[in-house]
Amino acid sequence: MKKIALFLLLAIACLVALMAIFPEDTTRLMFAAERQRSGLELKSAVVDGETWPYLEGGSPDAPVLLLLHGFGGDKDNWTRFSRTLVGEYRVIAPDLPGFGDSARHADWDYSLLAQRDRLARFVAALELRPLHIGGNSMGGHLAALYTHTHPEQVLSLALLNNGGIDSPQPSEMFLAVGRGENPLVLSSPDDFDRLLAFASHKPPFIPWPAKGVLGKKTFEYASFNRYIFEALRDERYVPLEPLLGDIEQPVLIIWGEYDRVLDVSSIQVMEPLLPQARVIVMQDTGHLPMLERPTATAAHCLAFLASL
Repeated sequence: MKKIALFLLLAIACLVALMAIFPEDTTRLMFAAERQRSGLELKSAVVDGETWPYLEGGSPDAPVLLLLHGFGGDKDNWTRFSRTLVGEYRVIAPDLPGFGDSARHADWDYSLLAQRDRLARFVAALELRPLHIGGNSMGGHLAALYTHTHPEQVLSLALLNNGGIDSPQPSEMFLAVGRGENPLVLSSPDDFDRLLAFASHKPPFIPWPAKGVLGKKTFEYASFNRYIFEALRDERYVPLEPLLGDIEQPVLIIWGEYDRVLDVSSIQVMEPLLPQARVIVMQDTGHLPMLERPTATAAHCLAFLASL
């Protein structure tokens, strides 16, 4: 027994040493393992000369579920969430242009209308129509715009803490932006913990050394994220209030009760405009339900889709 215990201690020590020496490689392996556990495969598609990295899982013949991440997020925001969905759906989770592993162009228009049109070309290139579409935060705003513009393609719409609504109660982020601050953009690599705590009520577990690697990578794109954030707020901004009443598809609205980024009171505006919507407010949850409580959030989505 002593020899076995000693062997395990030595193995753990070697593993920790390798993680410290090769943090980027270790983090890459961790993400690959998470994707494999969730039945997802990393793929890419070239659309109009631009490469779209995306995750795909499930049968090619299953109904398509297209998932859109929020501002500063990426395709892996949906990895743990997708674990129970790939058995019934063909899950597609792309890096939206300007985020994740996609290219960043200083001269591009990153407003949601431009992103909507790029997304339409991605959908056409992969022949994903018809589809169920869902999104979180900025991705939810984009999913709603896409549904409004291409209703013939969309079977249902899932909105998780979506943007695009002027909430009766201003969020902490809204108040901070009014003061000239942006809590969604890092000031240093060490600011990553602060960002996680702001965006989530109970931050998801991210093992060491992945957190340090993610903090460094997120800070590397801080300036570009500010550029995109301003594009999302300029004169091309499209509010959802005038559009939601035109959406006839079944809608699922999920919101974390402790969302500091986009206030849960947005639901009060949306419900009268979407009388067909199923509304779920998740307790002990912040802005990122699919990351904070992936199993419970996926169960809500599965129940919604099964009811259609």
